[in-house]
Amino acid sequence: MYESITKKLFSAETVAVFMHVNPDGDCVGSSLALYHYLRNLGKEVYVFTEVKEDIREKLSFLPSIEAINSKSLKRYDLGIAVDCGSASRMGKNCSLIFFNKCDDHACFDHHETSEPFVDDLVYENVSSTCEILYKFMVENDASAIDYNVALCLYTGMVTDSGAFTFSNTSEKTLEIASKLLKYGINGHQVIYKVIKEETPEIFALKARTLAGAQFYMDGQVGIITFLKDDFEKTGTSPKDTEGIINNIVNIKGVKLAISVAEMEDQPAFKIGIRSKDGVDAGKFASLFGGGGHFNASGCRIYANLTETMEKLLRASKQILENA
Repeated sequence: MYESITKKLFSAETVAVFMHVNPDGDCVGSSLALYHYLRNLGKEVYVFTEVKEDIREKLSFLPSIEAINSKSLKRYDLGIAVDCGSASRMGKNCSLIFFNKCDDHACFDHHETSEPFVDDLVYENVSSTCEILYKFMVENDASAIDYNVALCLYTGMVTDSGAFTFSNTSEKTLEIASKLLKYGINGHQVIYKVIKEETPEIFALKARTLAGAQFYMDGQVGIITFLKDDFEKTGTSPKDTEGIINNIVNIKGVKLAISVAEMEDQPAFKIGIRSKDGVDAGKFASLFGGGGHFNASGCRIYANLTETMEKLLRASKQILENA
């Protein structure tokens, strides 16, 4: 199944791994899992994300997190994008500069809206990119999987499956998770760290934002906003908004939940979309050049708040009517 990319990997001596902008647990987990796995195979490996992108504090326990953006070379034998549905998802710095410094390319991704941008795209519609990587690693050289690799893979699977509660969790997902636990991972501790634990600052942001939630179209659409003032008064930033939108989609009657987070330095908003009851969040995001999965996706809108809300409500009506 992985013959072409396997040949590239085993012939390469220097490998660069690229994450997407605003990297989540699956992205960071899959990148660092690949980093450790390839190093165990004797490869020289480097990991990159956009310079201004912060790695979430809750992922700081992952082994070799400090390796991200720490070193670079002038050229690489192979560049691998992980959890990236398109070249633009890597950001301008990675896609236009570093990725082009690689003699060959490949990508591992699991997004339903994936747009192939390399010759070798390993794609499966599964819980996470980490789930794909586990299968790849086992098929090629399972002996190179150690505690560090397993911890990174398990963490990515936990975050993208909502601790195995989302609809993307399959029998195979749980089977792989159980195998990874055999490497000595404390599964409970990982789930607590990346899903349940939150700082007092994030709790304040969550309380402030949810109190201002607005509902439209007979309660089928719920929208929360995170403005610069909210971040300043709670000591948080846009990266701290992850997961808060799930509180809205979990409300009975809500089919489409949208989070609108004001970005720094420009009139733009990061949009998170969650859905249920047959509403396609991925299609919603694609209306604005974004993408993701059927029930979870995201995009960015470059406009002021009033225009952004108008665009989102028009799109919501369109998506609901076609659901």
